[in-house]
Amino acid sequence: MRDELDIKNNFVDFGRQKPTLKVSSQRDFFTRYNRYFNVIFYFLTYLITFSFFYTISKLTFTLDDGFLISVGLFLLAIFCGASLSGKLKLTRRDNSEKILKTIYFSLFITLTFLIILFLTYEVNRIARINILMAAFSGLLIELFYFIPFNRNRQNKGSYLKKIKLPVLYFLIDGLILTSFCYFEIIGNLVPLIDNKTEVLLLVLIYLNWIISATVTHKFIPAEVSTSRMNAFELQVKFYLRMIFLTLLAIIFLQLNYTNAVSFLKALAGYSFVSSLLSIVMFARKIKNKSDEATVVFLKAYEMNEGNNRSNGKNGVGRYSYVNVDNETVVQNSAIELEYLRKYGNVFSILDTIVDLKSFDARKSLILNSDNPEEISAQELNSMQLVANLHVLNDQEKINDYLLNVHNVLKDNGVFVGALLPHHYRYRRYIKKYSFYVGNALYFFDFIWKRVMPKLPVTREIYFTFSKEKDRAISLAEGLGRVVYNGFKVLDLVAVDDVVYFAAKKNGTSISDKKFFYSPIFKMRRVGKDGKPIYVYKFRTMYPYSEFIQDFVYNHNKLQTGGKFKDDFRVPIWGKIFRKLWIDELPMLINWLKGDLKFVGVRPISNHYLSLYSKEHQERRKNFKPGLLPPYYADMPKTLEEIELSEKRYLDSYEKNQFKTDINYFIKAVNNILVKKKRSS
Repeated sequence: MRDELDIKNNFVDFGRQKPTLKVSSQRDFFTRYNRYFNVIFYFLTYLITFSFFYTISKLTFTLDDGFLISVGLFLLAIFCGASLSGKLKLTRRDNSEKILKTIYFSLFITLTFLIILFLTYEVNRIARINILMAAFSGLLIELFYFIPFNRNRQNKGSYLKKIKLPVLYFLIDGLILTSFCYFEIIGNLVPLIDNKTEVLLLVLIYLNWIISATVTHKFIPAEVSTSRMNAFELQVKFYLRMIFLTLLAIIFLQLNYTNAVSFLKALAGYSFVSSLLSIVMFARKIKNKSDEATVVFLKAYEMNEGNNRSNGKNGVGRYSYVNVDNETVVQNSAIELEYLRKYGNVFSILDTIVDLKSFDARKSLILNSDNPEEISAQELNSMQLVANLHVLNDQEKINDYLLNVHNVLKDNGVFVGALLPHHYRYRRYIKKYSFYVGNALYFFDFIWKRVMPKLPVTREIYFTFSKEKDRAISLAEGLGRVVYNGFKVLDLVAVDDVVYFAAKKNGTSISDKKFFYSPIFKMRRVGKDGKPIYVYKFRTMYPYSEFIQDFVYNHNKLQTGGKFKDDFRVPIWGKIFRKLWIDELPMLINWLKGDLKFVGVRPISNHYLSLYSKEHQERRKNFKPGLLPPYYADMPKTLEEIELSEKRYLDSYEKNQFKTDINYFIKAVNNILVKKKRSS
């Protein structure tokens, strides 16, 4: 969340705040023994709620075997849920959002444990109903204990002051839920008196609706979402929580198949209609930041109106072509005269990246064409400068075209090209059409021009009908293709939603090896003894992104955690894969092959290895890399701290290999699963 939207859900001001007394010693006492108080509080709360509902169902209170088994299993599940969710560590000074999420997560774990326990110990339906009612009643008591009656909480009522709940949306969404519940569930439960279990579950659905909506900010997406993708993620979490908790309750209560299907159909229908409602009401209010890293990166290169200087980060030093033929240079004044009217701004900006006057006009080719023959017709190694102001998106067989440009240029010659990244492509749709029409058209454009060319089954269909014109290409893929075909990107600039780049011929191309769009790909990494190994991973970057690692580092450097800052090579779905560790699952193949061990230093590229000190580079090569690096045990923030973390691990590993790997494994698992820490 953004800092200005770090909302603390302190719901209601239950009374005027009284002057606080200096009770630091008392607070220290309660903080120190907080966990013990919580254990006692949870034990008494759930023991009393269970006993209450048990007594109502029996109309009397007796300590029989049924009561003792049920309450024992119930309290055991409560304790497991509280321990694994971190609920035992909660204090009444924690913010409401943390309290809600922790208590809600604890309920999930508790129900799951009860279902597992009841597979071994048979408990009748009445006891199950009592346990479920006690669990939800205890949850409500916990919420009142931690939130409203906390005298230590500051800024009470700040939630309502900061956020105005859209009442109309709340009422309409509730009406949608009620409609589906009525037609799919209640209609099949007449008379209700004979279906007490189903009525209880229906009540729990509404309680679940309110709590889930509060935890995921269901009714205020415009205020808390950083982008439409983030808003979509919160909405999906809400619907999944609703369905999953209801499914657990259905399994726990052992509902018959017909009624269970009715409940799930009602929730599925509600989720679909409710999601459409949220799109209609809030999509326009939430600023789109899809491919946010690309937006941040390109913003530094965009030329504002009236600005005739490049915003490129390498603009401090222009690239000049060195004429090794000792020929008289005819300066490129003709270039500027010919294209001054339409492309004057482009050339004035590019001239701050490359010194146009250093190129011989007789050995310069200036084009605005998508005809590849205009390049292939030139003699090999004959040109110092090739500039084509027509976007690469319209070139047939882009790699072949770039390879032809590479062959036409002399050594260290420069290629100036243009690219329409899909971020600007989306912007054009929004500028040309209304918001909803533009998004609808861009969706179909996305499927046709970004998805179909990447899939083996639909690839041939796309190229047959599209003739490779107006292709949707990301900035990372476009620049990656340039490097893949033997260029080094010097700099770039964005003018009128088109990215213009300058790239120097950089030796031979690497396109002799065919590139694959496969979702699983191999990355060259440094293995033991410095030998190259190829690590398998799920693709989380745009195609060809691996070829511009140097460019990204030189322009963006590193951020906290040792990752590349504003890495526009990683799309939103790639970040999700990385957050969930899905991208690293294929590395188990390398573990089985013996390329990696389970715990060890991270397998890295030659470029990243060069960022370490010379001493550590050589020492690192003496050890086999691992699946689980020491990074996750120490969570360093800077490159220097990462190197220090690896040194400590290697020092310890040399003394006792088995003990070191076990200790680091436990620390890493604790950070990832318990403390919820992730790589940046």
